Parts: sequence; structure tokens; C-alpha cells
Amino acid sequence: MFKAILSSLFLLLVFQLQAQHLVQGRVYNAKTKEAVAGATVYINNSSIGTSTDKSGAFKLSISQSSVYELVVSAMGYHGSSTQVKIPDTKSIDIAIQEKSTEIEEVVITGIVKDGWKKWGKYFTETLIGIGYNAEKTKILNPEVIRFQYEDKARILRAYAIEPIKISNDALGYEIEYDLQEFRSAFADNYIYFAGYAYFKDKGKGRSKYKNTRRDTYELSLAKFLQSAYLNTWEKEGYVVRKMVKKENETRKVAIAKLKEVTGIVVKSFQGNWNAYYASQKEILPTHVQAWRTQSREAPEIAYLMGTLTPAELFNKEPRKDKFKQLQFQDFLYIIYPSRLAKSKNKMLKAAASQVTELTLTHPNGIMVDPSGAYFPTENLLLIGYGVNYSRLAFLLPLDYVPPIK
Repeated sequence: MFKAILSSLFLLLVFQLQAQHLVQGRVYNAKTKEAVAGATVYINNSSIGTSTDKSGAFKLSISQSSVYELVVSAMGYHGSSTQVKIPDTKSIDIAIQEKSTEIEEVVITGIVKDGWKKWGKYFTETLIGIGYNAEKTKILNPEVIRFQYEDKARILRAYAIEPIKISNDALGYEIEYDLQEFRSAFADNYIYFAGYAYFKDKGKGRSKYKNTRRDTYELSLAKFLQSAYLNTWEKEGYVVRKMVKKENETRKVAIAKLKEVTGIVVKSFQGNWNAYYASQKEILPTHVQAWRTQSREAPEIAYLMGTLTPAELFNKEPRKDKFKQLQFQDFLYIIYPSRLAKSKNKMLKAAASQVTELTLTHPNGIMVDPSGAYFPTENLLLIGYGVNYSRLAFLLPLDYVPPIK
């Protein structure tokens, strides 16, 4: 079972129709102070973006009041990300650093030769996902991706020397993904990746995209968090229970005993187990076999507690900016709506009654707004079925508006 920390990539937000908020500013060279023309300025994980003019100026129109990452990307420059709060932020000037002329292979040491041939399939499935939408989603420029593998630690890292271009023909988007970090620790079954995504809608209004987007939204984390905020998850069909995980003491004891006895056999009997068994009567082969079996058990035992209500997670009234603080201990055990079993869509039908776990990595929890947006995104850890549906093939831009039922 893979674990994944949701990076800023996964800041899903549903816009409501309301007054537009204008954010404007200027992009300039941090060293020379000269204007940078032709830079792309966009709200992370959205289709809201523009380019700077000859004077480096830009203007963006944003509908929803919230906290966003404003990203600047330009050829020959390092990317920049600035947090902005709408509608408080009206104007902002952004300095970007020019890239060094050093060759990237000098900077990134130990890259894997023919890395795409060896790791491309795994990287694609990890970043984009598996099945359904992923079958119609492609990386168009794999040549910009580099891999680094630490054999002893069993950790894979990936880097991109340019934004990764992705075509999602299931949802109807072209995505430029500026990969910031990719790390897969195989020993821990742990995956983390983060980046900035800029969406370009290539099929707005087309029915095949409209339907797939609607169905994909049903499995999104934003959908669940919105139902939590609005106190509607029971109406939506979610079942949420508290889950506590405790260390498996049987496994812990078995590992300790096996280590102790193995040390004696190696040191005093040169690894001859038969000689060891013949020398004493307390520890039998059946004991050792039992310890070996127990040592392979799960390191933790999960205990399911009672069902939860959103009121137990949001214990305060919304702030003036409409955010609520979500805090909980241990894990949320989320069962997807059983009603999905009646869906004609195979993806939704397969998700019926599946389980996703959520846990917090920081005691302060996360701030959630009425549409399911949340931050800091690194404070939420996703485990289980929902991990696949948090990847790029299933990612909707924050300005996606789900149909009204």
C-alpha cells in the first residue's frame, strides 16, 4: 500500500460565480532589475494564467477568495512561487533569478544512464496514475527527465530540466508540469512528488470531456473535503470512522528473539542450527519458525473505532476568510459511497465501498475552505485507494466547476 503526501499540486478548488478580483504586477530580473517579457504567470494547478508584456507587466482575474500559489515561469530563469491571498493581494512585483549556464548533468550527479528506459514506466505510473484516465494521458517530452537512484537506501529521485508537457485526452487538458521534487522510497512504500501545474483546456464544452470530468470529480479529495466542510458527507454517502494504529508487539518481540538466537548460532555454532538445537532443549525449531512467521507480520495493527461526524473535526466557526481548521488524531478511515456501485461508469463502480485513509503530519492540521481547497498541503497524508486518483491523470484544475445536481 503506497503512501503519498499531497503536495501543492493537489490544491483543488471549485470556483463559485462571483465578483472578479484583479491581481496585477511586474516580473523583473533579480540581478539587473530589467523587465522580463514573455514570462508565464499563473495560479498553480489552474487554467488561470497569462504572459507578461514588454514591460514585464501582467494582469490576472480570479473569481474565488482564497489562498493561492502564484507561479512565474520563463525560459532561462528559475521558476518562482509566491503565496497570494485573494482579495487582499492587489499588486505584486516578482523578481526571478537567471539560470546558470552550467550543464545540468554537472549539477545533478550520479544520474542513471538510459534512465527513461529503466524507470520511465514506473515514473509515469507514479506521476500520472494507472488505469482509466491514465490510459489516455501521455508525457510528451520524456527526454527532459533525469533519474538518480541510491542503491543502498533504495531511493529513486527524478528531475526535469524543463517543464514536463502532458496531454490528458481523458479530461481534455494540456498540462505544463514544473516538477520540483520526486522521491520514491521503496523500503518504506513511500512516495512524494511536488510541482506546479498549468492547465490549458483543449475541449471546453465537449460532452465526452464534460462527463469524464464530472465522474473524476466524484473521486477527488476536494469533493470529500467540501462535504466535510459543508457537513454533507453522510448525504453524499461517505462513511467515516476513526482508526487507531498500534505497534504490533508480537512482531516486535519475535524480531528481538530471532535476532538474539541467530546471534548465538552464528557466534557459537558457526551458523549450524542443528548443533544449536542439540545443545539445549528450551528453544525448538518450531519456536524459531513461529518467530520467523511473526516477524513478517504487519508492523502495525489497525483498530476501527466509531463513526465520525464533520463537527468532530471542525471544532470552530469559520474565520472571516471562510476557512475552517480541520484537526484530528490518528487516522480517518473513509469508505467511498456504496451508491457508486450503481453507476454506469466503470471507474466509479469499482470505487464503491473502497477505503482511503487520511492522517495529519502536523498537529495544527489543515485549513479548508467551502469548496474543498486546503493548506498547508504537506500536512495531509493520503493512504490507500485514493492515492491513484490524486495523480495527474485524475487532476482537475482548481477553476473547474462541477455540475449542479
